[in-house]
Amino acid sequence: FYCKGAVNVGRLLHLSRKELYDLARSSGANVLLNEEWCCKITHPLFKGKNHYRVRILYSADLACSMLSDAQKPVAVEDAKGVEGVMIILDRQQ
Repeated sequence: FYCKGAVNVGRLLHLSRKELYDLARSSGANVLLNEEWCCKITHPLFKGKNHYRVRILYSADLACSMLSDAQKPVAVEDAKGVEGVMIILDRQQ
């Protein structure tokens, strides 16, 4: 992600997890297990002080279950970002 103004890691985790969950659903799975993520926030050299490059690596095992998926990233309360109003400028896969 390329963001301006701030970095809301919790929101970016939700977006990343949703993409992974959608992939799981298209593969016939309905839950994500053993979820892990890591996040790295940097300032791109070609942008100003309030621009950020955020790299999120989100992984999980896909499975089928009778129980519904939690629809929440694990350990999202541990996510630390940059305070302020975040604007997502670009998203790369």
